[in-house]
Amino acid sequence: MRSMLKRVLAVIGLTGMLAVPATAAWAEDPVTLDPVTKIVDKSGVLGGRKADVEEAIKKLGTDHAMTLHVVYVKKFENPADRVAWAADVADKANLGANAMLLTVATDARQYQLSKPRGSKITDAQRDTIVKSAVDPQLRAGDYAQAAIDTAAAVGDAAGGGSGNVPSGAGAGTAVLVGAGVVAAGGAGTYLYLRNRRKKAAQASGAGHGPQGAELDPLAGMSIEDLRRKSGSLLIEADDAIKSSEQELGFAEAQYGEAAVGNFTRALEEAKAHMSESFKLQQQLDDHIPDTEEQQRSWLGEIIRRSEAALASLQEQKADFDSLRELEKNAPQALAAVDTGAAAADAKIAQADHTLAELRGKYADTALTQISDNITQAKERLAFVQNASATAREKLAAGEGSLAAVAVRASEESLHQTNVLLDAISKVAGNLDAARQGLESAVVDTSQDLAQARAMIQSGAHPELEGPVAGVEAALARVKGEIQSGKIDPIATLERVESAHRALDQALGGIRNQQEQARRAQASLQQTIMSAQAQISATSDYITARRGGVGTEARTRLAEAQRNLDYALSISRNDPVTALTYAQQAHALAAQAAQVAQSDVDSFGYANQGYGQGYGRGGMFGGGGGGLGGAILGGILINSILNGGSGVGWGGGHSDGGGWGGDSGGFGGDSGGGDWGGDFGGGGDF
Repeated sequence: MRSMLKRVLAVIGLTGMLAVPATAAWAEDPVTLDPVTKIVDKSGVLGGRKADVEEAIKKLGTDHAMTLHVVYVKKFENPADRVAWAADVADKANLGANAMLLTVATDARQYQLSKPRGSKITDAQRDTIVKSAVDPQLRAGDYAQAAIDTAAAVGDAAGGGSGNVPSGAGAGTAVLVGAGVVAAGGAGTYLYLRNRRKKAAQASGAGHGPQGAELDPLAGMSIEDLRRKSGSLLIEADDAIKSSEQELGFAEAQYGEAAVGNFTRALEEAKAHMSESFKLQQQLDDHIPDTEEQQRSWLGEIIRRSEAALASLQEQKADFDSLRELEKNAPQALAAVDTGAAAADAKIAQADHTLAELRGKYADTALTQISDNITQAKERLAFVQNASATAREKLAAGEGSLAAVAVRASEESLHQTNVLLDAISKVAGNLDAARQGLESAVVDTSQDLAQARAMIQSGAHPELEGPVAGVEAALARVKGEIQSGKIDPIATLERVESAHRALDQALGGIRNQQEQARRAQASLQQTIMSAQAQISATSDYITARRGGVGTEARTRLAEAQRNLDYALSISRNDPVTALTYAQQAHALAAQAAQVAQSDVDSFGYANQGYGQGYGRGGMFGGGGGGLGGAILGGILINSILNGGSGVGWGGGHSDGGGWGGDSGGFGGDSGGGDWGGDFGGGGDF
């Protein structure tokens, strides 16, 4: 092939090109990984079986939260060493701790199976994977099966095995599983949960029952232990979803919707699991007594759904991290943070002015959820500056991984700054709208009140006397509040609507069906507006203070949103039923607000020494610099525990971590394996 190319070039007179070594035509610089398919096939060796390889990789992610990237090129070049070449690919992609990388040079007949130093796959397991999956299939010339078997063997190792290819694994299995996921939708989650239950049972010694049935690993736990476990997982999964939503927004804005499609689907799956989990938690928390069997069933379901939600996000995390390439793009990301911070700083004065105006117009109770937003926003902005400065210090010191952690922290803190400031303007709009709605509600209620009075005076319907008295008292209280000065229009509107609904119920047997529907529709609009305002304010409150808010408030808020969504879905065809759900949504959101505020009040982060504790020996200095707000916002904890203390790629940490330093494998002097070396299979195929 190469001599033929030379003859062709000579014939057409391109003799100057012959000075370039023929092998250079097939050389490949370290490639950019594909975050969606996880496959780069520049050699074109997979052909029609690329989909089979992709399904096997997806199955590995679903079952074990591991990611495998496979790369086929003609020859490793720049650098020529296979270990260094693979390390450059991994560094460029900023792969996560649960990733592995299989690189194959088809013409040079070399390969490398790489893993990070902090991988849960041991060197011994990796050696077995190479022996059982990589080497035999590559030597047989089956490139697709090599990748498929590698994915299966990595899964065996991640599940506690030695790294052998499981019986029955292969292309056919991968296609079948893939088809099942498409057809059933929940197959991936089922496999994940089944695997988790099996491993937990093995770890606890539970094993299998007399008939060989798998035992539930949660069966031996007490109700209190189940509550603690489910509560912890609920918070972890809910926080993961909130962080993922923000991360997704950043990536989508930079790379486009198509590039983050897999993560979007994973996020929606996680949200669906959490919606059901919060629904079950609400059942456990309500006033209706539950049997032990019900509690065990519901708590177990919450635990499994929360684990599934975390798994669906984790499956995509490594690819999402590589997509953003934050470590490589840290200077540009910091420039964007600086621009955003300047804009947020300019917004503070206007937001402070708006809050002062609101205090002059409305009661303090109407402003509870935003009363300290300016103080909190200033703290978050101070931490933006702190984290940005830290990121620049790490970049200057060549510690790219730690710089990326600091950049992420600054981005999240900037996001929360804007949430806090924007919440003030949103509450202002909601209160003004409620004030206008209150005026029309008073007029509407007064008209119905006059109608009911006329009926009583005519001697008919004496049963209206009680509801009429309730409405009169409510209207008198509203008028007194308005005359005395500042009011809470949302709470006041809810009182008027509540009294009016009691009158509507009494008039239900008197009015015709059309009039009942009209009244329900009018009341529904006001109630939906109040519920939306309460949900929005409470959601913003929790988002910016999530480090101090527990499961109960989150559960109430999730249930409020679910009830509101249902009310909206049936509002046109069944306004009467929709009104009931909208009322419940408002009540749950109000409860969530009270519980969240209580959680934050008792959190006491400013007096517990957290800022100093994280500061000593940490990245962000000792005390001050917005550390207290970063802890309350859940920013510092997430950044340190999830990104700053683990293993990173590219040698950014003091332990010299990175792909290049951990090059072990099977069969070669530097660990990657060489088809012309220990296995005696050199030459062309």
